[in-house]
Amino acid sequence: MPLYDVEHVTPLTLDQQAGLAQAFSSLHARRFKTPRTFINVRYTDVSGQVVFRGGKRAKYNRVILRTRQGEQRTKDIYDDHARDIIRVWEGVVGSQGELALRTVWVMGALTTAVECGIARPKVGEEDKWVQDNMDEFKRLAAEGDTDFIDLLQELEANGR
Repeated sequence: MPLYDVEHVTPLTLDQQAGLAQAFSSLHARRFKTPRTFINVRYTDVSGQVVFRGGKRAKYNRVILRTRQGEQRTKDIYDDHARDIIRVWEGVVGSQGELALRTVWVMGALTTAVECGIARPKVGEEDKWVQDNMDEFKRLAAEGDTDFIDLLQELEANGR
């Protein structure tokens, strides 16, 4: 359900995109207890986009995270998460000049989402949600849905 919109002016290779997506998914899954299967990362080349910052034309890389908001997710937690995103970017892409990640915006505006007919849980209710939906996850995996095969493997590996 979370969506990481990576808007980049720096050309990104497929390996860099995969590295960022894997690292962002791991960060999010670990911090917010969201199964990796539900974490989305989208790339948009904005090198030709006209953007003004402070009234002046600007070109920069940015990540916009749209995610759920809840009492357990404080500003400090989101600040730490944004810094981790920057750290990952610097390790995969770089930090100098046009390579740098200028901005990370976290938008806690995802009210709900439904994937494969399954509504996402409220923040803090992830474990109960997994238990409540396990039969459906297993059914979808048995039908050959690779997302749910991966989800069951992830849940088993994490002892859930």
